[in-house]
Amino acid sequence: MQNHYNLLYREEEREMLPLCAEADIGVIPWSPLARGYLARPHEAFDATTRGESDDYAREHPYFEGNGREINERVAELADENDASMAQIALAWLLHRDAVDAPIVGTTSIEHLEEAVAALDISLSASDQSWLEEPYEPVSVSGHN
Repeated sequence: MQNHYNLLYREEEREMLPLCAEADIGVIPWSPLARGYLARPHEAFDATTRGESDDYAREHPYFEGNGREINERVAELADENDASMAQIALAWLLHRDAVDAPIVGTTSIEHLEEAVAALDISLSASDQSWLEEPYEPVSVSGHN
């Protein structure tokens, strides 16, 4: 199953992920970094080419449901773990039992190596809960 799933969009946890687990269906979520919003501090998002021009990112509810607070928590945990924000967001996703592997789009070897290094980041249960805690349900997004 290729589904929309990341720290800022967790609506798949309601029905789809439990169904996939029950039916032994693999899950490979797309947009694991929320179109780059989980890869940089909130205030830096608009300073990027993507942030300036990516209207599609704003069509998703990443900036709703306490998205900014989640972004800030990812940044804080990244600092504490000497990791990038992207690595923390990917590590969280890789700790989800239902997820087999995220679909990661990279534009450089450096970004690919950074994504692979997320495999070596072990988040405690309390770290995971702390990242998840501010999430509020948002409208369904990414499905037509």
